[in-house]
Amino acid sequence: MKTLSFIYLMRDQQNAEDICENLSCAFTGLFRTFYVSSFASPQMPHDCPAIRVVPVRTLDELLKTLFVDGAVHNGFLTDSGKECALFLIDDHLHSGNTPEPLPFHQARVDGWPLTRWLDTYFPAQPKIVISYGRYHGDHLDSLYSRWLSKPHTILENLNQDDERMQHLFRSLWEPQFWHCLYKYVTQDAGVSWHTPGHNSGNLFQNSVFLNGFWDEFSDMSFRCDLSVSVHALGDLSKPESRTPLANAQRLSAEIFGAAQSCYITNGSSTANKAMLTTLLRPGEYVLLDRNCHKSVHHAMVMTGAIPIYLPTRFNTRLGLWEPVALSDLRNAILRRYPEARRPRVLILTTCTYDGILYPVWEIAKLCESKGMLFYADEAWAPYLSFHPYYTWQGSGGEVRRYNAIHESSGAHFAVHSIHKTMASFSQGSMIHVSFRFKRLLETKDAKWEWLRKRFSFEGRGSYSKFRHNLYEVLRYWHSTSPNYPMLATLDCAGVQMRLEGMNLIEERLRWIEAFKQRVAKLCGKPVEECFVELEAVVGERAAEYVQAGYMHDPLKMTISFKNPEVCRNFQRLLHRSKIQWEKSTPVTILFLVTMGTCESHFEYLYHVIMRMKDAIGIPDSDSYFVDATRAVTGQPVVSPRDAALCDGEQIPLRLAEGRIASQLLVPYPPGIPLFLPGVRITREMIEIIQTVTKNEGPDAVHGLLIRNGENYLEVIREDEYDQLQQTDAEALGAGVPPNETRTPPRKS
Repeated sequence: MKTLSFIYLMRDQQNAEDICENLSCAFTGLFRTFYVSSFASPQMPHDCPAIRVVPVRTLDELLKTLFVDGAVHNGFLTDSGKECALFLIDDHLHSGNTPEPLPFHQARVDGWPLTRWLDTYFPAQPKIVISYGRYHGDHLDSLYSRWLSKPHTILENLNQDDERMQHLFRSLWEPQFWHCLYKYVTQDAGVSWHTPGHNSGNLFQNSVFLNGFWDEFSDMSFRCDLSVSVHALGDLSKPESRTPLANAQRLSAEIFGAAQSCYITNGSSTANKAMLTTLLRPGEYVLLDRNCHKSVHHAMVMTGAIPIYLPTRFNTRLGLWEPVALSDLRNAILRRYPEARRPRVLILTTCTYDGILYPVWEIAKLCESKGMLFYADEAWAPYLSFHPYYTWQGSGGEVRRYNAIHESSGAHFAVHSIHKTMASFSQGSMIHVSFRFKRLLETKDAKWEWLRKRFSFEGRGSYSKFRHNLYEVLRYWHSTSPNYPMLATLDCAGVQMRLEGMNLIEERLRWIEAFKQRVAKLCGKPVEECFVELEAVVGERAAEYVQAGYMHDPLKMTISFKNPEVCRNFQRLLHRSKIQWEKSTPVTILFLVTMGTCESHFEYLYHVIMRMKDAIGIPDSDSYFVDATRAVTGQPVVSPRDAALCDGEQIPLRLAEGRIASQLLVPYPPGIPLFLPGVRITREMIEIIQTVTKNEGPDAVHGLLIRNGENYLEVIREDEYDQLQQTDAEALGAGVPPNETRTPPRKS
């Protein structure tokens, strides 16, 4: 990336080009100083991008400056748009509709208030209002912390105020934890008398057996692997402190638009368990996406909460799970529940493993109308806030974002697997808490009384109390010896996306579009017959889903094949070509496009496809002959916690029909459980597991016990079942009026 753009919305009409040219030179010098101190390595040349200040004289020019042909919803940005790192905004601006300049907070773009327009399409970019004395920042209080106010003298004396500008740049873009960690190991670290035991790599370097590790990993990998004994860097168990690690998490919260962000070093699995343990209590009901990650089902066991599984459908032609329909979500959320059984939280996976994004704004509105929290497992799409492509425009002109944590979206919590698609080591994840949740604890609305009581301090709902509880639960889950290099990559990942995420995503969107067109032309078929997108996943109901706002994320690129045999042959060809994919079904293969994917990867894959182009197309027939939808319609008969903690008994899988599972069986990847604790086992469930183990081996199912070639699983003993308290979740999930109780039948 050779340049970064600072977009300057100017009042001055006369000398805009000259002013911006001078500012470009000054900012480039200042940014270089910041870059060298914060990012550059002594071993590498300082290839610092230049700063280009782009003038926007009137608000009518803004669209053409940022979007190709000024068209917001074509998905492509201009060079200035994709390289945008900062907005400078004079406190008064010209609009084509008014002869006199307006205060910036009254200005409108494309019919929208400027502030809302920028926060919708470019939420992660910092915005600095340049004050000329008429405006003093009063209107920034209600905006994100990404908005700042600076006096106009800051631009007039750039070269004379170097220290102040360096401080500003550091506050916006410095990965402080990594910067301090690097400084410590290269300048301040002396002789180590603390953990870890390899002692800055000495144990590897001085071993005749392990010095190969030292040579291959490089010395910095070992020197950065420190422990909490280095108090100056920070302790993950003390996030309230003012240490570099704590400050890095605060900057990540600002970048992702959250009220609070927490680093997690053992994956989003732990993030889900920790957050849900904080929010839920034993016996409380939860609306749950049946096809969520197994860690959420683990959390149901740990918290003692009772899930009401949402209706789900299986595409037997492609072997893919469909997203939960908005109509089903609406029915489940708005159903009349007795107060004791009113669900407290809705949990959804967005995007799904196959890239389907939910209309989170509509779902959030439904949840808030019923006093229900919305928890978004956004593990597979942490990058959604860094490009305007991930917005939706309704028929009435309203625009919403697909990233869950946003004022126009409204989920209360999101979990991000940063390591899946961005610049983090494996297991690096984040928890984000929204500003909307923070405000709920201050509301007096009766439907949120349960929440205020849960996090009450001195008789009132308290965000500080919630934060205290969350930190305490995280201490249950965090290692007291977290991996410091992993924490450094989490710090860097968000900063990188703020600086160049727009460009990274733009590149990949263009590469994917070009690749799909080339493959379709090669195969002599339309794109939709070669690649699986929303319409193919949901089938005949596609119009309903599109109108509701569902969308397929192009970065989840799935190729479809005519039948299972040619798909297996193509997988063998990929193995021989040393290409590894993310996930597959009998007739589809998912290729995950990440921020690290290179353009050459597409070219290499294209040449492999050339060798089997006739294999690609719409499947000839169903790839699954088991009714998978019917297999996942059951609701818990006893609570998952009771089922999982009973003694149980091991029985052969083939004999398990009618019994109640006390464990999970999880075909992997992607990690969606089929058997769940507390759910009655059906013949369809058994047949699916038998099919998977036959085709892919028993290792493809997590949880099976294998003895003498027989598959076993654990179920509740009959005498235990009689002692366990039965739930109402089956009645609630099946649509039985919740004031009726029903004892589910059981099969001996």
